[in-house]
Amino acid sequence: MADGTIFQLINQPNKLDSLKDIYGYSLLDIDTPNEKGQTPLHVAVLKNNLEVAAYLLSKGANPNAKDSMGLSPYIAAAANGLSEMFDLISQYNPDVTQVNRFGGTALLPSSEKGFIRVVELALKNKVPVDHVNKLGWSALLEAVVLGDEGFLYQDIVVALLNENADTSIKDFDGKTVMDYALEQGKDRILSLLKQGEDKASPFSVIRQLLKKEEYLNAIKQLLAMDDSLEQVYYLGYCYEQLGKLKTSQFYYKQGLKHSVDFAYYIANSYKKEKNYQEVLAYFDLGINESKNPEFFKYHKSNFLREIGEHQVAINIMDELLFLDPLRVDYLFHKSNSLISLGKLDDAYEVMRVARDIQPNNSLFEDQMQQLEELIIKEV
Repeated sequence: MADGTIFQLINQPNKLDSLKDIYGYSLLDIDTPNEKGQTPLHVAVLKNNLEVAAYLLSKGANPNAKDSMGLSPYIAAAANGLSEMFDLISQYNPDVTQVNRFGGTALLPSSEKGFIRVVELALKNKVPVDHVNKLGWSALLEAVVLGDEGFLYQDIVVALLNENADTSIKDFDGKTVMDYALEQGKDRILSLLKQGEDKASPFSVIRQLLKKEEYLNAIKQLLAMDDSLEQVYYLGYCYEQLGKLKTSQFYYKQGLKHSVDFAYYIANSYKKEKNYQEVLAYFDLGINESKNPEFFKYHKSNFLREIGEHQVAINIMDELLFLDPLRVDYLFHKSNSLISLGKLDDAYEVMRVARDIQPNNSLFEDQMQQLEELIIKEV
């Protein structure tokens, strides 16, 4: 079977019947990778094509297969916030301990990026809550270091703490989540870390309903409450989960009148509509008006890498590195963008700087070795 045929079918969801016909007599190539090392399941996941992914999984596609970037379909679904896809793959017994190039399980990128539903599903499926990646960070550290202290990241911290996430884990700089919360002035996060969730709050009940996906029940209870910013956030979140993005954006924009935190929620909502102009506009709004512009810059750079705008992402990384030149995670992201642009020598030099900062971290040495091999091939 020609490799291209499968991928063309995945690019055309209405051709699912043809895909079934093909695999009806040739299932042996179901995990055949393309030039990027991606199997058909990888492609179906990245296109968020549930129908094709479900069929491939039913025929034995491997949810743990790694592409040339060390990414599996399981972790790709988590890292992109594809909660329905992640839930689907979870039904096929993936290895919940598998990791990406950073050494992170599915729980880490979802905690970093604020994908609360994926976080809840990962915890439900027993992804280890205290796994530490090659940067020395657990999911809780990722959420605190790379998140803000708005309602979304508060909920992620609560979800992790409710599963007994360890607040005493120290990263390679010897810092705990408490240290970062203090250092970054995240008082609301610090309060959660010290005292946990306020079980007496009516929003604790709402969080439990959302965890069980009882969105309509949650909306009913929220509408009966007195007006508050937290109420507006949860209404926006409920409608977003129900796929009612215009209604979700209405509530988030009401919240934006009082808190710039909501710019992140709106950007993520527009991302689901593939309205990239609006996504970037709301990231820029956050950068210009937030007391924590670094948060919005970092997540804007993530988005730019997703859509292939690597040079602009590098420019943002350089701005962040100017403020904090010892952040090796920034250096790693910059190196990856340089690789995508074919600037292998520059990527190597960036990794050399990271290795000098953390000489005992194998992540950077491994990246340098891979780059050396690529540079030799180019010569």
